[in-house]
Amino acid sequence: AQEKITVLDNWNKELVKNHYRKDAIVVRSGLDIDQFGYKEHLSPKNKTIKLLCTGIFFPHRRFEDAITATSQLQGNGYNIFLTILGDQENDKNYYAKLMRWAHSLRIEDRVKFVGKVSDEELTKAYQNHDIFIFPNHLQTWGLAVFEAMASGIPVILSRTAGASEVLADKKNAMLVNPKTPEEIKNAILELVSSPEFYSKISREGRKFVEENISWKKYAQEMLKVFNSARYS
Repeated sequence: AQEKITVLDNWNKELVKNHYRKDAIVVRSGLDIDQFGYKEHLSPKNKTIKLLCTGIFFPHRRFEDAITATSQLQGNGYNIFLTILGDQENDKNYYAKLMRWAHSLRIEDRVKFVGKVSDEELTKAYQNHDIFIFPNHLQTWGLAVFEAMASGIPVILSRTAGASEVLADKKNAMLVNPKTPEEIKNAILELVSSPEFYSKISREGRKFVEENISWKKYAQEMLKVFNSARYS
């Protein structure tokens, strides 16, 4: 029998409690911050905005919400582009659905599906886009959120992503309800309408990762779990 169970977030802690009647311990995973160098991001100008999503293709990624928000902003006169990085082969049906959705909104020329990329290409993507969107619904943790924040790109994420548990809305990230393209659109507008606010989210995001997300901290917390199991 398991003496201790660790999970990445409170959502999974509740799942363990409900399904196994066990109390799990939340230990947040770390990040090699040196891999994601900070680049000062400045608020986009002339209504030109470059959005970014990443992740292996699964329906819970909710990339369609980012596509819809892109369409809404394009309709409001913004010169907006969305790049989606990630392995499309994992779920070809979902990939096809997303392409059809972009086509139906007549923005297929504004949505770019890149597929798998190298670590170096991923780092460059974080640095060369204006806003990172993580619309995932019921997503465990979400390390990509902190990769983006470490790189200095302001982040918009769903409140049902595990990463949202440790972040503060409008302080170091923008939190939105799941399955709400309208809220994503409004968060984008709030970011780009104020260069000062945009820069604040960029700086505070990096600061949060520096102070809270590291493999050293993860190791320290795991050692506590191991020691408590050993002597219990």
